[in-house]
Amino acid sequence: MTTEKQIIQAIAEHLGVSVEDLDRHALLREELDLGPIELNDLLVDLSQKFDVSFDSSDIEGLRKIDDLIVLIEDNLLD
Repeated sequence: MTTEKQIIQAIAEHLGVSVEDLDRHALLREELDLGPIELNDLLVDLSQKFDVSFDSSDIEGLRKIDDLIVLIEDNLLD
């Protein structure tokens, strides 16, 4: 399984939805109804699963699932 698919799977599991219900271009706040607390919970979960950490400046730029995938993949490369 590719890293991208693992990330999408982890997001789906956290949100309690199927992978098929997630679109890479879905907006985190508007379409997935993630408020600040829910987004933070998701980020904590993903950081633990993928052993990465996020800077607050990185988090501010998150708008879509795709942004989250790119952020995690970039952190894995470091």
